[in-house]
Amino acid sequence: MGKDSFVGNENSAVDFLGNKTEFDCYGCAIVSGHMQVPGGIIYEGKYCLLAADPEVPVPGFLIVNTKRHLNSISEMTPEERHELIDIVHHAEKAIKSLNISNEITIVQEERASHLHVWIFPHQEWMNEKYGKGISKLRTIFADVKENATKEDIKEVLDKLELIKNYFKDIDITK
Repeated sequence: MGKDSFVGNENSAVDFLGNKTEFDCYGCAIVSGHMQVPGGIIYEGKYCLLAADPEVPVPGFLIVNTKRHLNSISEMTPEERHELIDIVHHAEKAIKSLNISNEITIVQEERASHLHVWIFPHQEWMNEKYGKGISKLRTIFADVKENATKEDIKEVLDKLELIKNYFKDIDITK
């Protein structure tokens, strides 16, 4: 995959399978189904969706998107907040129990126009190559986008299936 294979801006994105989507809001495009995320939706709740990050092919890298278009956790209703944290909780448990990663970074920033939470599983090679810490994420993203192979993409999709199966058997509210 080359760096030119990935395009993301305020009006379009190309996922790690090469599918381009035009949109007004990235999060709304995912929630509405206008943008088909690689591997499909892992979990759909009343207020949030869980899926793979569409652009960064790292096994177990998940995104929780709110269904409602909002920008901040502070704008969420109590019910939305509870569902969001329940999904994050179970996603982290899935990643760890499926031996995808033992170290997770969770990020939510308000620079995006649509609230989403990254659940990023660190891999040993990342720690060896870049060190640890949230400041390394953008560099890791660029590296993965630039250098992902077909085998890497297959591994991401295989891990997504494992995570989907994990979510089939749980009640996220427990």
